[in-house]
Amino acid sequence: MGDPLNSTTPEFDSGPWATISSGMKIHAKRGRVVISEGHLGLFRENGDLIDSAPLASVQLKKGLMYSMVPMPQLIVGGTKYKVMLSYERSIEGGLGDQQAKEVQYEDNERLVEVIRRLGGKA
Repeated sequence: MGDPLNSTTPEFDSGPWATISSGMKIHAKRGRVVISEGHLGLFRENGDLIDSAPLASVQLKKGLMYSMVPMPQLIVGGTKYKVMLSYERSIEGGLGDQQAKEVQYEDNERLVEVIRRLGGKA
């Protein structure tokens, strides 16, 4: 999977608002989760690839609760990544805490739906 900005129209793109971590390590505070052409890619702020895999080998589980919204946990090549989508974008955009949680929940559900539809394990 290449640069998320130069690929065909992705089936899912979090935009530059995903916090991606594994264990205690934060890989990106404004990273991207992109699903395109049957692959999932996790990217740093500068566009560098953190990890990628064909969707058929990706597992998605509901992870820990963050502000009462489950954070998706993606298992890519045996590594568990926690992903927090859109919360900061919503807050910076002027939404209140509850509205930001609702947007985050909707984005999580959309990610799950795309992974399931394209052959991932959710």
